[in-house]
Amino acid sequence: MSGCESAVQANARLRHLVGGGARELAVGFDTPTRTGLDSPAPAAFGLVGHRGVPVDSIDDMRVLLGGLPLARITVSLATDTCAAPLLVLYRLVAEEHGAPAGRLAGSVGNDVLTELLLADPGPFPLRASLRLARDVCAYGLAELPRWQCLTVRGHRLAGAGADPGQEIAFTVAAGAEYLLTAAAAGLDPAAVAARTALCVSAARTGRGTRAKLRAVRRLWADTVHARLGPAPTPRLHVVVPGHALAAAPRAAGLEAAAADLLERVGRLGGLLAVLERHRGPELFGVHGTGRPAAHPRLARPWTSSHAVRARQTERLAKLRAWRVQPAVDESLLRLCGAARGDGNILHPLREALASRATLGEVWTVLRETWAPNPRPSPTEP
Repeated sequence: MSGCESAVQANARLRHLVGGGARELAVGFDTPTRTGLDSPAPAAFGLVGHRGVPVDSIDDMRVLLGGLPLARITVSLATDTCAAPLLVLYRLVAEEHGAPAGRLAGSVGNDVLTELLLADPGPFPLRASLRLARDVCAYGLAELPRWQCLTVRGHRLAGAGADPGQEIAFTVAAGAEYLLTAAAAGLDPAAVAARTALCVSAARTGRGTRAKLRAVRRLWADTVHARLGPAPTPRLHVVVPGHALAAAPRAAGLEAAAADLLERVGRLGGLLAVLERHRGPELFGVHGTGRPAAHPRLARPWTSSHAVRARQTERLAKLRAWRVQPAVDESLLRLCGAARGDGNILHPLREALASRATLGEVWTVLRETWAPNPRPSPTEP
């Protein structure tokens, strides 16, 4: 979606692709959307519409998907942290188009662990982020039979400087952590694995790439089967990085190096425990600054962002003027209550977004509810 500064432009591009015969589409979102910010938010300044589409509410998603044959195409939503609300918005608009959930096909990133390995802390505590990823998987298993609920994007580790062994080890460790979380919540880990994809970067040669894929398969079997029993190997995808091909692995030592790192992670209690102890940088070696930051920033504001942000601000003002505010407030209260419990967040999230709550509003509710010292809800004394 680079070059598409608004949902209108992105929709025109998608309809052009479908008119040319495309049946698999990818949609990328701008940084504020991917981090749960509304476009007018101060932290979104200079980022609105940059390298992706701004989606602040169901109104923007309606524009983005207008006129597309959603029951006949496959759509990939390139989002991790905000996978839950964007998936819900996609389904809401698809059903308005007459496309039932059973016919919707596509995928969503939903890979919060790789995000945490690479970036500064996300908007929620680690276990809350993992719960939200689990809820997306549960929602997909129950209601979206043709949807891929999780894509572990290990190739991004290579882009950050990981060697092939590190890339493979952390990709497998992340995938295993998601399945363990799903199993602890009563989900079938084999069913989750069948809806999961593991992505690794291409090596310089075909032989090197095949060696990486063999290592992933074997280490997946060793790691997951030992803890959860037989589970299918997720779909494996090879991604060619945009900047350069990954370093050529030495097949003889590749699997051994990855296995050694996986064993170290296992001795520490798994990837979740590693991240909770802030030892990702120590084991990975190419982690970012580790300093808390509210949201990613550009070195300088993107010049076209001011006009895009102004248009989005105007759209949100109109949305707030026309929506039924008491219904929005009540749905946000129910979302807060659900976040305090252990039910699936996506059901009250759907209700809030359908009532025209904004992405930033629902994310604020979850962030404040899951904060270390949560703010009491308005109904509490």
